[in-house]
This record gives sequence, structure tokens and C-alpha cells, in this order.
Amino acid sequence: MHSPEDVERGRARFVEIMSYDAPTSEVPFVRDGVVAAVFGDLWTRGGLSDRDRRLISISCVAQASIPAAIEDHLRAALVSGDLTVAELQEFVLHFAYYAGWPRASMVHRTLSALTAEFETVADAPA
Repeated sequence: MHSPEDVERGRARFVEIMSYDAPTSEVPFVRDGVVAAVFGDLWTRGGLSDRDRRLISISCVAQASIPAAIEDHLRAALVSGDLTVAELQEFVLHFAYYAGWPRASMVHRTLSALTAEFETVADAPA
């Protein structure tokens, strides 16, 4: 079990990385696994930039075909500015060759929907 400080560090890093509030569940899988270990430990290590970690994370959730996680990680990559739409489109093409076109199509559809959403928000009157 992680300390309360580990969990708080993980929650803060989760917000930085995912661009929305961290889960507050006290279930060990969420509190100790996702929040404290993944975001409090793994995402705070040196050696890779946040951008690098994002590309790895997107690759993993895309390979696993997890639609909600694909959307969450693509959205966070765009909101943070770590990756552009053009870079993510290139990712999808590269991913297709290694992981297969059906999986890449799922990522492409999600990215297209997010791109349209962001364009609509940008074009909305103030």
C-alpha cells in the first residue's frame, strides 16, 4: 500500500498528464495501482519526456483496443500540446503497419472525432 503522500503526488501528476481530475476511489487497484504507482511513480521518473510516455501509452491502449482509454490519452495529448493532430495522424499510420489496420482504424476514428470536436470549440462564437 502506498502512503497518502504517494497517492497525492499521483493525483497531482494525473491531472497534469490526463487534463482532468484524478479518480478518488479508495479501491486498491485505483488508489495504489493507477494513481500512486502509474502516475505517482512511473510518470514522475526521468529518462523519458512526457511526450515519449504519451506515445508509449497511446500505443499500448491502442494495441489493447480500449476505446475509452484511447480517447482519454489522445485528448490529453492534444490538450497538453505534447502532440499535434498532424503528429497523431502520423502515429496512426505508423501504428497501422505494426499493429494492423483494424486497430489503427479505431484510433483514426477517435482522433477524427476529437479533431472535429476541437475545431467546433475553436469556431464557436465567444
